[in-house]
Amino acid sequence: MTCDLINLATPGVAGLLPYQPGKSVEELERELGISNIIKLASNENPLGPGAKVKQAISSTSELSRYPDGNAHDLKKALAKQHGVNTDQITIGNGSNEILELITRATTGSQHEVIFSEHAFAVYPLVTQAVGAKAVVVPAKNWGHDLSALQAAINENTRLMFVANPNNPT
Repeated sequence: MTCDLINLATPGVAGLLPYQPGKSVEELERELGISNIIKLASNENPLGPGAKVKQAISSTSELSRYPDGNAHDLKKALAKQHGVNTDQITIGNGSNEILELITRATTGSQHEVIFSEHAFAVYPLVTQAVGAKAVVVPAKNWGHDLSALQAAINENTRLMFVANPNNPT
């Protein structure tokens, strides 16, 4: 008996297109026949980690253990820095994870999620994944049209993403 995983996925997830990452340096070298490429795409640092980061990693003796899942010390430091309580802080593995968590926790197929045209590419993906309706508000001079965003709110709105700074920055 075979298992078709697509049939097990929710309609929102089944309809997602695979992520197309930027080409690797190696792929560009093969395609273009050049070397010494400095890649500036995909939020990657072409310089690699800084000396202090390398030192911190090499001095850590417990890299084989899971970190504190509640990020107690990090939350405490962030709370102090920003003058908030630790229970107001959620830590995740990058913004994509947090955006997905927020969307899954608040939104379902009967709901709408509002965001601006040209916004972060993850907004429509997480919206589609939960089966919600994406309400895309046209940009105004390449920025948010706050009046139009507000006007788009209705009884089915569960979430609005407003990035600042927005894409493109």
